[in-house]
Amino acid sequence: MPKENKQKPIALILAGFDKPDRKTIIKRKKQLIQAYDGDVIFIGKNKFLQTLAGKPVIQYVLDAVYHAEKHGKPLYDKIYVYNDIQNFTDTIDTKKYKNLTVLQMKQSVGGHLKDFYYNYIGYGQRLDIFFGDTPRITAQDVEWINREYDAILENTKDYRGATVHLIYSIVEYQDIAADSWLPHRLKMIKRSEHKGRHKYFVGFDTFEARIGNSAAIIKHPSLDPIVEYLIIDFFYSLRKALSPNIFSKIIYYLWKTKNFDVIRQVKQRCLEEEKFYRAVIDVIERVYKLDLSHFGGYIYHIKKNAAHWENDIDSPRDLKAFSLHMVK
Repeated sequence: MPKENKQKPIALILAGFDKPDRKTIIKRKKQLIQAYDGDVIFIGKNKFLQTLAGKPVIQYVLDAVYHAEKHGKPLYDKIYVYNDIQNFTDTIDTKKYKNLTVLQMKQSVGGHLKDFYYNYIGYGQRLDIFFGDTPRITAQDVEWINREYDAILENTKDYRGATVHLIYSIVEYQDIAADSWLPHRLKMIKRSEHKGRHKYFVGFDTFEARIGNSAAIIKHPSLDPIVEYLIIDFFYSLRKALSPNIFSKIIYYLWKTKNFDVIRQVKQRCLEEEKFYRAVIDVIERVYKLDLSHFGGYIYHIKKNAAHWENDIDSPRDLKAFSLHMVK
C-alpha cells in the first residue's frame, strides 16, 4: 500500500524563460529554425503570459492546480510559480489564489529547482512539478497524476534497486496522435534510415516519446547532488535534443564515458529504456564524480489524456493552433 505523507504536497509551476543577449539569440534562433523546420521558437519572451482564448497561457495551468482536490479539500498546501513577478502580477490577479506565491525567475529549470529545493521545501516533503505552457491540463488531470505518483514515490525501486524519490514523465506518440492540437509536431522523417519515424519524438526500441511536462519528488539526501549540480538540466535537454549543439553534447558525454552501445541506439533512434536510464546515471556519476548508488528515478509513461501534457507551446505557430481549438 502507498505510504501516507503527513504533510500535504506542494505544487511548483515552472514558467521561467531565457533572456539571452542579442548575439546569443541570433545564434540560438539559427539552431532552432534548423531543428524545427523553420518554426520560430519563443526566445526572450514571456510566452506563459501570451493570451490564449481570453486568458494567459499559464492561468489555465494555475487554475487546474489550484482547483485540484483530495477528499473534498485543496490537494496542494501551497502553490509556487517561477516567472517574472512584475509581468505576472500585472497580468494575473493573484489575490484570487490564496495559497499562491510568485517567485522571481533567474536561471534555468535546474537553477529554479535548486533555489526551491534549498529554500522552500524540507526533507520528506512531497513536491509535484508542472510546466506553465500546458494549458490543456485540468484539475482532474492533476488529481489523477498525483495519485499515480503517490503510488510510486518511496514505494517502488528503479532498475538498479534504489528507492524512487524522483519521477519524470514521458508521453508516447501513439497516446497523443489522435488528440494532438499540434499536427506540425507529428511529422515523419521522409528519407534516410530513419524514414517513417517521427521527427520530434525520441525513438525508443518499441515506442517513440516526448517528455511529458510533469514530474514529482520527495526531498531526500539522495537527490541533493542531482539538484546541487543542476543535473535536471541534462534530463530536460533531452526534449530539446533536436538542436545540434545539445545533441552533440549528449553524444560527447556518452562517448567520454564509453557508453558506445547507447550512442549506437541514439543514432539509430532505437533506445532501450533500461539501458538508457543506466547510461544517464553512469554519465552523471563519471562526469560529475558523484555517487548515485542511493538515487532512484522512475520514467513514468502518461497514458490518460496524454496530449494534455505533451502539447506545450514553444512558438507563435503553436499558440495559433491552440487558439483555433480553444475558440471552437
